[in-house]
Amino acid sequence: MGLFKFGEKDRDGRQKRIEHTGRYLRASRTGGVALRAHVKAGGVNVTGNTSHGVRVSTRLAKNTQVAMQNGRFILRGRYGSDAAKINLSKSGVSVSTKTGLGTINWVRPGRSSVKFAGVQLRGHKAAAANGIYLAFTALAALSRVLFRGFVLAGRGLGAAVQWGVGEWQQARQARERLTLRVEDVAPVGQRILDEQGVDPAAEPRRDLFAAVLCLAALFGRGQASLAIDEVRTDAPDDPFVPVLVDDIRVAAGQLREWLADEPDENGPEAVLGLLYHLGRALADRIDDELRAEALFAVDDACLALGERTILQDAMLDVLVESLGVELKLAGER
Repeated sequence: MGLFKFGEKDRDGRQKRIEHTGRYLRASRTGGVALRAHVKAGGVNVTGNTSHGVRVSTRLAKNTQVAMQNGRFILRGRYGSDAAKINLSKSGVSVSTKTGLGTINWVRPGRSSVKFAGVQLRGHKAAAANGIYLAFTALAALSRVLFRGFVLAGRGLGAAVQWGVGEWQQARQARERLTLRVEDVAPVGQRILDEQGVDPAAEPRRDLFAAVLCLAALFGRGQASLAIDEVRTDAPDDPFVPVLVDDIRVAAGQLREWLADEPDENGPEAVLGLLYHLGRALADRIDDELRAEALFAVDDACLALGERTILQDAMLDVLVESLGVELKLAGER
């Protein structure tokens, strides 16, 4: 034990009250120096102190003690948690709360206490110190709540702006699609392929299908990369064939490079034109049955990421023509 408990911590991690409490000697700032002796027999404690006289005490019940000191009756009881502890004495009942500085008594403020750097104070000054501490604690908590509220509001505003921009882009695409035909977009796609020195007829069939799938499902939605965790849980089975996921990501990177020099790299003419020529090259490499399956696979991939956009509807129209698939409505012969 250190001298006067210097360096010793209580259960809350604070410096213990600075005092000396030996077996027969006690010295403190408020109580001075006193000799004491303590014996216990038959559940009764007898304590003699040169400053406070003789006290006889026993436990009446759990957390309840009765005592006689110099002919004066004493009753003490402590019940409940630190947040709201009920204190019983012969003068009545009070409620106290433990704080970071000490304890504040809400019914009898004069019985409050604070402890700082091992020095303990009691009375109304202690109650005032605890009140100031609680006020600053409440202010800090309110500041944290307000800060979190501002952060959430900022995120909500950002999401709203992003949604509005997306809606505006889709509306712009809708206006442009109304006047676009294959004759309008095919030259744009051919120009891009010529500038990049790419001949779709020389590309592997698997790469062509991955590029078509990437253009329709991702670029048609304004996305540039595939995140599998975004696929809808109610999507058709295997909308993205697992072995093609890496191919689609590679195709997305290549297509972004092709479109990087375009004035509007996400413009409908460029992506529709590329889709048309890549679709025609794919059609030349597969039979009629596989062409229809490819078209339905692209449609499933678009739906797997959400409702089709207006641009995706236009892309499917272009694919029907470039793949040479004849669609019949139910009931037609």
